[in-house]
Amino acid sequence: MNKIKLSLAISITLITIIWFLTNTLLYIPFDSNLFTKSLDQYTGIIAFSAMTFSMLLATRPLWIEKHLGGLDKIYRLHKWLGILAFSFSILHWLVSKLPEWWLYLDRLIILDATSGATVSSAEPSAFEEFLESIESLGLQVGEYAFYLTVLFLIMALLKKIPYRFFAKTHIAMAVIYLALVFHAFALMYIDYWTEPIGITMAIMMLVGTVSSFIVLLGQVGKKQKSQGTIQSINTYPDMNMFELIVKSDTWKGHNEGQFAFLKFEKKEPYHPFTISSSWDSKTKNISFTIKALGRYTNNLSNKLKIGDLIVLEGAYGNFTFNDKKESQIWIAGGVGITPFLARMERLAKLDNKQKIDFFYSAMKLDANFKKKLEQVSAEANINLHIFETSKSALISGEYIRNSVLNWKYASVWFCGPSKMGKSIKKDFKQNDFNSKFHQELFEMR
Repeated sequence: MNKIKLSLAISITLITIIWFLTNTLLYIPFDSNLFTKSLDQYTGIIAFSAMTFSMLLATRPLWIEKHLGGLDKIYRLHKWLGILAFSFSILHWLVSKLPEWWLYLDRLIILDATSGATVSSAEPSAFEEFLESIESLGLQVGEYAFYLTVLFLIMALLKKIPYRFFAKTHIAMAVIYLALVFHAFALMYIDYWTEPIGITMAIMMLVGTVSSFIVLLGQVGKKQKSQGTIQSINTYPDMNMFELIVKSDTWKGHNEGQFAFLKFEKKEPYHPFTISSSWDSKTKNISFTIKALGRYTNNLSNKLKIGDLIVLEGAYGNFTFNDKKESQIWIAGGVGITPFLARMERLAKLDNKQKIDFFYSAMKLDANFKKKLEQVSAEANINLHIFETSKSALISGEYIRNSVLNWKYASVWFCGPSKMGKSIKKDFKQNDFNSKFHQELFEMR
């Protein structure tokens, strides 16, 4: 189980255990009304917890990035938390809207267990009276927030929706989250507030609220931001790619394989691009090799010009080739070559003793780009294997195994199409691969 699955499982399991310390879904005798109310509370708490964790990750916290192994892993966890919140939100809505379904359980189920939270018959306190006064409003706010949450989560998962709209929906989700905080505060069992689950919920509400305001006030990654100026633009028309060289005096530096968020226009959100050069504190130049893959990047090279100011945020990521293996296998497809360009540039400046085989696949290679690639790989003492798929077959796990003698014990670094990575990784595992397969998972949605 990888770190993403483990983090997801641990967080939800922990919340579930804390909830069961206070409540239960089992009653003597079975009472469909209490069962429905308890299930309503549980599904709501899990949905809210997933939303809170997702909102925290939206602030791009560096301490979590280091724990998970890169911001690409954070965004993958962020995506699955969104799916989890979506699923439990629907279940929560169904339970609250359709309690008559559970009436049939009175006839079908007899359970032996302990009772859960009870309703106190004592005189209500001022706090209880206050919660009762906002209960109706909390229900309305929660219902409309639910509808918007479902809408925006679906939009986030539909990749056909332009990225700029996707980014705006995520900002709107911060507002919706604040509405859900009010909903949870107004409708959570009063008895919970003095129990572990109530304390946990209070902490989550505080953390989530702070995270929401960080997003809404545009403070995400503030300490990681710097300004740069475009120094040159080199185009590779046959590959539909271009290289952007940016100079930034305030950039704090980066490791090869990391990426940054770039903002070229005020109206556009930040877009992630992998850095294709090693850091040189003397020149303070940073290169980005960008391929036209969508509506925004298709016209980007025509919009930009030398001297333009841009904002950079980073560096992020942990795809940094950092191991002590005697040999490495690099595999890249298309624009996935960018982290390897940066690493080769660094190794060209060093006395590289690692045995590295680099397998690169592209539909078509630009002559200038191919020349650059062959030159820098030779300077870095790297065995280059080029696949131009318009003329040859795709890279396969079998070909790599036949080309590298000690492939079973080399660390593998892959960046490219996910299907390509899965295919090669599966082939390796089926043939007793005995090392680490590093793969970039970075997707904004």
